[in-house]
Amino acid sequence: MKRMEARTRCAASVAVVIALLGAGCSAGSDASRTTEPSDASGAWEAPSEPTTYSEQVDIGGRSLHMECWGDAVAGEPTVLLIAGQGPPLSYWAPMARQFAAESHHLCAYDRAGVGSSDPPPESSRTTADQVADLIALLDGARLEEPVVVVAHSRGSLPAVGLVAQAAERVAGIVLVDPHTPRLSTAQRAALPAESPDESPEVAEERRYLDEVMFDPAQDAEHLLLAECDEEIAALLDEPGPIFGELPVIVLESPPLPYLAGLPPEYHEVTLAAISDGHREFAAESTRGIVVAVDDTGHDIHVDRPDVVIDAIREVIAG
Repeated sequence: MKRMEARTRCAASVAVVIALLGAGCSAGSDASRTTEPSDASGAWEAPSEPTTYSEQVDIGGRSLHMECWGDAVAGEPTVLLIAGQGPPLSYWAPMARQFAAESHHLCAYDRAGVGSSDPPPESSRTTADQVADLIALLDGARLEEPVVVVAHSRGSLPAVGLVAQAAERVAGIVLVDPHTPRLSTAQRAALPAESPDESPEVAEERRYLDEVMFDPAQDAEHLLLAECDEEIAALLDEPGPIFGELPVIVLESPPLPYLAGLPPEYHEVTLAAISDGHREFAAESTRGIVVAVDDTGHDIHVDRPDVVIDAIREVIAG
């Protein structure tokens, strides 16, 4: 993925986003299960290819591209997939088709300025603007609500903002290796004083933290990343759990090895901030848990779709 979602800082490396803990996944994997026999002869039938459709959803003078897999299921919430910063919705497609083939309904959308969605009208945007887009999408797409929100990386921020603003529209949440809004503050404080002979790795970290995060022109969605983080951190600081009694599962990937060129202390601060952030998200629900996932990178839904599907099943079950 290009600069691992335009440099979401969830690892010591300047080019990756990663979550802490390499322990085995505590949620059971269902990847080996089989379908029921198709007839009395005992022959096994693979799940059929699910219905797929797409549309441009008018959100008030511009449109967001949305694609859905499967048909709406009576009594079961639609799963709404929120991409991280940068990639189009297509990176959800393999997992979405797999789960939809089991008679579920999932929808994903391209964020403003990404994929087939119209560019944002503002030169600078924050999480509040993303949440406004998301609510307008739910209104325009006529999705059965409440929905189960599955958000990857920096997609966690509008997911939190949506619940804070319209909790009645959400049935549960799965956060896939989520970006944590306090990470950059911790990293900025841990950077050594600027030096003419500092390593290229430290110089790049400094450039990202002090320049890129404050320049919305660096991002197709025109996001002011520093303010996006501040908005969600402020919500997390408010009294009471944001998610209330909603079921919340936070999936985290293993950490990458230490990157030579960065101070070891900086690496440790980064990993601790990620781990603390994931647990903070889970603690914002009376039913929140963190699940460590093995054998994956940042894109858990690509590397381990079985784990993400199991988490969605658990949240749907309530």
